[in-house]
Amino acid sequence: MKLNLRHFTHVIAAIPGAIRRRRARGRLTREQFKDACLIVQICVLVHCFALASLWWARSHDGEAGSWMNWVGVAMAIAWVVCFWGVLLKQAHIAAENAVKREIQR
Repeated sequence: MKLNLRHFTHVIAAIPGAIRRRRARGRLTREQFKDACLIVQICVLVHCFALASLWWARSHDGEAGSWMNWVGVAMAIAWVVCFWGVLLKQAHIAAENAVKREIQR
């Protein structure tokens, strides 16, 4: 399926309604809560790694292995970008599926 801007904005606009209906039906299940906690932990871990890498590169500037500092920073930034890309893609797919289910009702 080709993703265009109109389709993307339609899915994004339908998310609040899908969430409202989901909350009206009941609370989060234990599995959903555990999944949400795991996602938050991964987010914190990835961002802490990126910040630690940036701090280390800044505090070790001018040493003989300074090019390694930039490799570490580049890897940290790549991890953050890749992680958020995958997370946003999965969130969009889940929202799209919720909208499809609501339209079918």
